Amino acid sequence: MSTFKKFLAAALPMAMLLTACSGGGSGTPEQGGSGGEGSAKTEIPSSDVVKGETNQQTYPIVSDKLTLSYWYPMANSIGTLTDFNESEFFQWMEKKTNIHIDFVVPAVGEEATAFNNLFINDNLPDILYTSPATQKYRDGMDAAIADGYIVDLTKYLDIMPNYVSWLNSIPTAKKDALTDSGKMYGFWSFWDNMEKGYADQGISIRKDFLDKVGETSLPETYDDWERVLTKFRDQLHIEAPLYTSKYGIDYGEFMAGYGIAPYFYQENGVVKYGPMEDAYKDYLTLLHDWYEKKLLDPDFSTRQSTGVAADNDMILNDKIGALIDWGTRMTDAYISRGATNKEFYATAVKQPKKSASDPDPAYRVVNNNFHDLQSVCILINAKGKHIEEAIKWVDSFYAKDVYLNANYGIDSEEGKVWYKADDGHRIGDYDFRYKNPDGLDSATVAAKYWAKNPPIRVEAAQIEQMPEDRAASYGVWSTYESKNFIPTTVTMTTEETAEYAQYYTDIETFVQENNVKFITGDRSLDEYDAYRETLKNMNIDVCIKLQQAALDRYNAR
Repeated sequence: MSTFKKFLAAALPMAMLLTACSGGGSGTPEQGGSGGEGSAKTEIPSSDVVKGETNQQTYPIVSDKLTLSYWYPMANSIGTLTDFNESEFFQWMEKKTNIHIDFVVPAVGEEATAFNNLFINDNLPDILYTSPATQKYRDGMDAAIADGYIVDLTKYLDIMPNYVSWLNSIPTAKKDALTDSGKMYGFWSFWDNMEKGYADQGISIRKDFLDKVGETSLPETYDDWERVLTKFRDQLHIEAPLYTSKYGIDYGEFMAGYGIAPYFYQENGVVKYGPMEDAYKDYLTLLHDWYEKKLLDPDFSTRQSTGVAADNDMILNDKIGALIDWGTRMTDAYISRGATNKEFYATAVKQPKKSASDPDPAYRVVNNNFHDLQSVCILINAKGKHIEEAIKWVDSFYAKDVYLNANYGIDSEEGKVWYKADDGHRIGDYDFRYKNPDGLDSATVAAKYWAKNPPIRVEAAQIEQMPEDRAASYGVWSTYESKNFIPTTVTMTTEETAEYAQYYTDIETFVQENNVKFITGDRSLDEYDAYRETLKNMNIDVCIKLQQAALDRYNAR
């Protein structure tokens, strides 16, 4: 077995670091750069195979055992294992391909810095599992190709037939997979059988608290929310009736009813920046009012949360009435995580509106550009000695026989880790994950028996194994179509990327700091026009223009 490497990044001057998503970590995902102006035509081979139904690779991939290194930032998902090679799936994959994987796993919280250092030190693994929203090359991904770090996969399409089958199976996949200049810098990940933008996070409220204060229905409007939060404060003495991120603003779930988003968004193809809009001031006015009324967490700016989930002390000890949370934590899930109240029951809530008759909110963060696309992209090191073997190994994940095992557990675990439904498709055994005979915690079970967030994720693998009431959360949060979200695969040119980074890192920090000040009253909302003028002086209009140019090119692909 390979050594489990914890890649601790050394502190380096910021001028040397490759840009991550943004300065603060709570902003909307920003786009990777593209080296060319306009759209270049790249022909994707046709395929009669639908979504990797038939595995088109030949196995084993190599006759003599080969070791490839794999950047795999999953330290928070390994459970009690010491190496991902202890996973039954990766052991099965090694036997199938004859390729051993040496996992390079950065420490939790060090992922972005460690990723940057791979380029700074010119020490890239053969394969890199990345989230382009937070991990990307300084000058954009086309520049990473031009600078000789990352492979342009358009030159290898003939040896990646399973991935090509997916590009042909999803109408918008080819558009998303290529940059404006026609380059393909990685394998994008896909959801299987997704019909609209997937929401695995959203607004959660304590249903047991609602019952105690006599509320028989879920809040729909902001007025409903104020009434409910007030009851939580007065009748139950909840410390934080509404828990928000340390920046005071979440990922947009709660503010979307004001017709805006926390950062960049679009309306009918026109890019806007939330804090520049009057409605953003109106929303901050609401939050300031709730803060004064002690309906918000009084110490929100000191918490650790950047937008989803909460500090353990708060959530496990009945100190929170509502928050943004993950679908896996709905209903009574926190009881097994240590909640002191054995009646703990959280339920999903739709995004609020000003009035029940208002149009549906049009913004929320989605994981797939509405087109089955995940927010994960796997890159191949252009300086690696085994490029073709690495490509074939990654391509294998796009074949059904492989991705089913990656999502549910290997074939031989039928009846233990998974079972067949009446129509023959696999369903993960929820009871085994949470009440297995070995006494393993759920994170360790996931790491031991399947792959965490594989390149093809089958929605049912996570949702069908849940209790029905918990699984229903995903449908609640996906009710409204996120028309105003800017796709992750929008790309800027190298020059645009450099200019954007020059301004926006400081802008985002400034916005986050002032959000807190406006909410707490440390800065008067009477100064909001002056605040917006400062943003203009910091060149927010230039950033909006750059985002608009990138979106226009994306729409023209």
